[in-house]
Amino acid sequence: MANLQRHRAHESLNIDTAADWQAQTIISVTGTAGNVDVTNYHMVHLQPVEDIYFTFSIDSTETNLVPGNDLYLKGGDTIYSFKIPRGLGDTIYLLMERVTDTGNVRVILS
Repeated sequence: MANLQRHRAHESLNIDTAADWQAQTIISVTGTAGNVDVTNYHMVHLQPVEDIYFTFSIDSTETNLVPGNDLYLKGGDTIYSFKIPRGLGDTIYLLMERVTDTGNVRVILS
């Protein structure tokens, strides 16, 4: 139960203000899908150096995201924030893949 004396009512129920913040090591993304277990988190913040495709899945061995129906992020200085979907399964993975070459992605889980 939220401590309503410490925060106002709407702040006590906001998972963004109460979230844990976990900086991950930089992930090297190649032509096959790399994965990050995001099961116990609410949000993921990504800063891809190069363009990447990504999706959420219950299968950590899924590969070949390109050119499927997966989402595309432009690399650079932009930080993208996404809420992690629930109801997919017991374990949820963030899968990322590069079209060509290798690119790095900075990942923060909260």
